Amino acid sequence: MVRKKVLHPYPAAVLGSVRRRRLLGPADAVLVALSAGPDSTALLAALSALRDAGKIAALFALHVDHGLRPGGDEDSACAAAACARLGVPFARARVKVGPGNVQAAARRARYGALRAEAERVGATRIATGHTRTDQAETVILRLLRGAGARGLAAIPPRRGPLVRPLIDRSREEGLRYLAQTGLAWREDPTNATPRYARNRVRLSLWPAVLALAPAAERALARAADLARDDERALARRARDVVGGAQAVDRAALRREPVAVRRRVVRRLWRNATGSGAGLEAKHVDAVLALARSRRPGRAALPGGIEARARYGRLEMGRAPAAREGFAAVAVPGPGRYPIGPALEVEIAARREDGVPWPLSLRTRRPGDRFRPEGGRGTKKLKSWLIDRKVPREVRDGLLVLASGPRVVAVPELSAVAEGLGPSGAGLTVRVHAGA
Repeated sequence: MVRKKVLHPYPAAVLGSVRRRRLLGPADAVLVALSAGPDSTALLAALSALRDAGKIAALFALHVDHGLRPGGDEDSACAAAACARLGVPFARARVKVGPGNVQAAARRARYGALRAEAERVGATRIATGHTRTDQAETVILRLLRGAGARGLAAIPPRRGPLVRPLIDRSREEGLRYLAQTGLAWREDPTNATPRYARNRVRLSLWPAVLALAPAAERALARAADLARDDERALARRARDVVGGAQAVDRAALRREPVAVRRRVVRRLWRNATGSGAGLEAKHVDAVLALARSRRPGRAALPGGIEARARYGRLEMGRAPAAREGFAAVAVPGPGRYPIGPALEVEIAARREDGVPWPLSLRTRRPGDRFRPEGGRGTKKLKSWLIDRKVPREVRDGLLVLASGPRVVAVPELSAVAEGLGPSGAGLTVRVHAGA
């Protein structure tokens, strides 16, 4: 009779999280992001135990050297030694950290290297050593920044192929497990510097929190799970309201709770830009104020995107490029007239003597008046365009054919003035792209 191997309590607890949160399965090949620190080393040891017990299919490790501090070679050697002892294939990657926010740039470079290595070895999951302690610290940092449910959800246990099997285990548990297994690990000296906000929380605030509430770590991690559940429900409702569109009915939006409205704005942003990044709380508030107003309006957003409220709808999209530097073009008679590098306007008339030459091609001006074919009396061109629900950003750069303030044609809308159309002079104006 073959006796079944009993898992150590630590990897057994990790297996409980893996199953409950559906992070890994028996068919998964897992790549560990191995820094040689205590958390990632404990993760490597726990997952190697799960591999040996048949709970995952295969295990690999990658050590990423960012080149930001001394000791990179020693870290790599320590990580390689742990892998050799546990029988885990080991690889090392050196990355170049770009300019700007060093931590953010290092994170992007690290995850890029991990994705490339996962593809190379055929890993279906990438595992990082984020612990319950990291989760609690993140919740505190987000609280101090005034985050809502989306921010307080903190570190997700899973995002696509990325999984955090230690998210329910404390850092202290991992350290005890390493002491029992005898695996060596390296401490990152930057963890002791108060330069970073997380270190200041860890070194100064966290001891006071634990003195006040010894179970704070578990409670804060639970709060993150609860916030994540709320966020998922609210985000799902926002998706139902918006779908894949870049516009939403303003009346329908006002009927939703404000928590859903905020997420509708973020969903519109994602649909317009292809990314959830870049939209701050102040931008969301500006768009919501626009949506509450009974009047049309616009709100400028980052990256050349704008929100527009008009005709009962709230929409989001790229702000139109103005026709900058466009000078009026004299039109002494029929012919083809280039408008910049991309347009050409063709003008013809059945009865040339019925047209008030010379005319000019120009953009719309204040005071322009227009009486379209079949219309009654003249009215301001702006009012006529509004009646036709022509968007403001289109109106602002619209081409007109005019005689002084009298507009005789709006080429881009195929509109001709009374008396100049088919029943009169037979004036025709056509716009050709790519002239």
